[in-house]
Amino acid sequence: MGPHTNTMLIIIVTGVALMLVGFGFRDRNLGMGLMGLGLITAIGAILYKAYITFY
Repeated sequence: MGPHTNTMLIIIVTGVALMLVGFGFRDRNLGMGLMGLGLITAIGAILYKAYITFY
């Protein structure tokens, strides 16, 4: 795996970890914010990689 793949993997894993922690606190506003931030981070990284790959 190249250096860019490792960076993207770290970003996606961080986003998923934020979603998991946020799910644990889902009854509070902090948990909902963490889930949203994790979702945006993970999907943003995937969309960025797709943009770089196909364009």
